[in-house]
Amino acid sequence: MLQGMETMAVTEPEKLNAIGSSEDAVPIGTVFSGMIMMNSFYWATNQYVIQRTLGAKNLAEGQKGVLFSGFYKMLVPLFMMVPGVIAYHLYGDGLRSIDLAYPELINNLLPGFLSGFFLAVLMGAVLSSFNSLLNSASTMFALDVYKANARKKISDQHLITVSKWFGSVLALVSFFIAPLLMFAPEGLWTIIREFTGFFNIPIITIVLFGVFTRRVPPLAAKIVIIFHVVSYYIALWGLPQFTGVEIPINFIYVSFVLFLIEAGIMMLLGWYRPMKGAARRNAPKVSMVPWKHALSVSCVLIGGVAFLFLLFSRAGLAYADGIVSPWFWPLTALIAGVTAVLAAFSYRHWNEKYTNYLLQYKSGKNESSRVHMEPKNKA
Repeated sequence: MLQGMETMAVTEPEKLNAIGSSEDAVPIGTVFSGMIMMNSFYWATNQYVIQRTLGAKNLAEGQKGVLFSGFYKMLVPLFMMVPGVIAYHLYGDGLRSIDLAYPELINNLLPGFLSGFFLAVLMGAVLSSFNSLLNSASTMFALDVYKANARKKISDQHLITVSKWFGSVLALVSFFIAPLLMFAPEGLWTIIREFTGFFNIPIITIVLFGVFTRRVPPLAAKIVIIFHVVSYYIALWGLPQFTGVEIPINFIYVSFVLFLIEAGIMMLLGWYRPMKGAARRNAPKVSMVPWKHALSVSCVLIGGVAFLFLLFSRAGLAYADGIVSPWFWPLTALIAGVTAVLAAFSYRHWNEKYTNYLLQYKSGKNESSRVHMEPKNKA
């Protein structure tokens, strides 16, 4: 195993470089622009992802769950990217599609009984996400579309029946569309990101303005959605198809430019036609006292991500003249030192706020956090 790891580190090490160039699917500049907005949509507004967090018994437990899953997310390069590099060293460019790398590895390297076990694990993971998506889509259709536009009162049992039918139809449509993804020219990840670009940017824009301001009217959200869908299609497919002119930048940059334009539209409408009346606030039903380690653990998590980028860079495993460059260990020490300082400062600064928050909660002064911590009937 060590010999194989050395081979990957010294033979064509550029395959281990996560710092994408302008010709790669994900240029490094997109990580700090459009990719931030896309991931903010996925992890902060996508119901089938956040419904587990929204089900937490209080704010502190929800924060713990989110941060804990963030550390798991850091394992993705090891579980998903490194096997692709292994497949390249074994098969070269002989695979018909980059999406076949992982199945080919499993088929060739694992014995028969482990292949079946791996398939069972994979199907369990896929069906878990698929079921979450179906449940979320069915719930939103039943409540936000069907019930919202009904002219008579609808029972909960009827809504459940409608959800089941809608989920079944959606599942069948997905089954017929899914096989077509094998013809994606640049792989599954790219084509999914391109098509989710139709809705992820306008939704995260609307949510951000909904969180940080009360002046923007509902009309702005409607204009932004229509503008984005039309502009995004024209930029990526309309111009090349009808004029032969292709925009010479990555589609993630296009998404970020549209985000800036749409943010400007919402600010303009918020200034020109501000919403009348204050937005309604609902009293929380759970404790809103935050976790006292949330900020410091967040600093550690960000430091870990920075280390991953260093590890998979020309200073790390993608170093051309050896396993890692001479700069790798000093830069690792720098990242660890900065992370430790920020985590310590955050803990000290946040701990004062947390103590005050807790005292307010116990004294009953902070009504937004004053909720029942224990059920009335302990039995």
